[in-house]
Amino acid sequence: MAADRTPPIALSISTLHRADGLALTLESLARQQVESAPPDLVAIVVNNDPSDPAPRRVAAEIAERTGLAIEVLDEPQRGIAPPRNRGLAAAIAFAGERGLVGFIDDDEEAPEGWLAELLRVKRDHGAEIVTGPVEPIFETPPPGWLERGGFFDRTRLPTGTTRRWAFTNNILFDASLPERLERWFDDSFLRLGEDRHFFQRLARSGARIVWADDAPVYERIPPRRANERWLVERLRTVGRCVPIIERDLEGPMRAGVVCSAKGAVWIPIGIATRVAGIVGGKAMRVRGRMWTAYGVGLIEGVCSPSRAGRPAVADC
Repeated sequence: MAADRTPPIALSISTLHRADGLALTLESLARQQVESAPPDLVAIVVNNDPSDPAPRRVAAEIAERTGLAIEVLDEPQRGIAPPRNRGLAAAIAFAGERGLVGFIDDDEEAPEGWLAELLRVKRDHGAEIVTGPVEPIFETPPPGWLERGGFFDRTRLPTGTTRRWAFTNNILFDASLPERLERWFDDSFLRLGEDRHFFQRLARSGARIVWADDAPVYERIPPRRANERWLVERLRTVGRCVPIIERDLEGPMRAGVVCSAKGAVWIPIGIATRVAGIVGGKAMRVRGRMWTAYGVGLIEGVCSPSRAGRPAVADC
């Protein structure tokens, strides 16, 4: 990527029944500037419910008001991977071989300067993939124990740190990279894990993933997520996904041994932490339940590969 010229950029947004969130996401993209000028940017919105007219209505209104180029596509096959793949194909077609593509979620907002910082870090560190943090914004004040425990605190690393994998919630990468893979987002992951699997395979192909700590996006956290049950079941689902990723990358025997051993460690750690929480408070008890659930999920993913990507809760 030449330092004096920004290539075409296409950002994909999968959406399902989140018209208000989608509007905020698109508005935040319309505010992006690169070297004091709007970038050659298009937002690819993939509607996972073609019967819902809201995404097209929202996109048309924002495009007219802000001038942001927006393309809306329909993907009838429900799930996470199908709209991701549809959006990625459209993004690559727009950006071209020398362009850039990326993802942001429909419950996130990008602050001004976000895209420029991703581009700067990508250029300065010579990386094919650049990703940044996701910071929570609670729609209603969360319980005190949840805030004290930092359960929604996300990864923060020095800018330039190399990562083994990344996710689709805040990322930009070379449009030519996906051609390295025989398949993109794997639809056996029904609700979680398909993005880590995708980017971990790209990293193994030689693509370098670099962290941009000053390029956060802000994720809105509704009350239905800010509770003990969601946190515990979410981590159990994460645990289920890890063995299927490692099985694909490292082989079934190594993945089975390593993930089973990790599960056998996390379960007693979680139990001990939960017991200590009798004195230490609810945040410690919840963390103990989460660690136990993660260990159980790891073993479930090893013992029942067909369930490895299946959700433990309906909404993630």
